[in-house]
Amino acid sequence: MSDHTHAPKGRDFPGPWRLLSLASALFWGGQVMWHPQALATQMGGFNVLIGLGLLYATCIGVIHAVGFSAQGRWSQWLTWPPLGWLASMMLLWVWLMR
Repeated sequence: MSDHTHAPKGRDFPGPWRLLSLASALFWGGQVMWHPQALATQMGGFNVLIGLGLLYATCIGVIHAVGFSAQGRWSQWLTWPPLGWLASMMLLWVWLMR
C-alpha cells in the first residue's frame, strides 16, 4: 500500500455545483459536436480565444464533475471550477449577443 493520501473529491464545491459543471461541459461539448458550423456562424466565427475558451470550459467542467482534485499548487489554480464557470459564462454571453 502507498502512504500517499488523496484529497477529498469535490471538497470546495460539492453537490449542485458539480452538476452545474457537468451541465456546462455537456452543453458546450454537445454544441461543438452536434453542429459546429452553426455554432461558429452564430458566434461570429471561431478564433483562438473562442476555441480555447470552449476547450477550457468543457475540460474544467468534466474535471470538476468527476471529482478530480489536483495535487499541485499551479494545477489547483488551473482547474479551479469558478474559472471554468467564468469561461462558460463569457462564451454564453458571446453566443447570445451576436
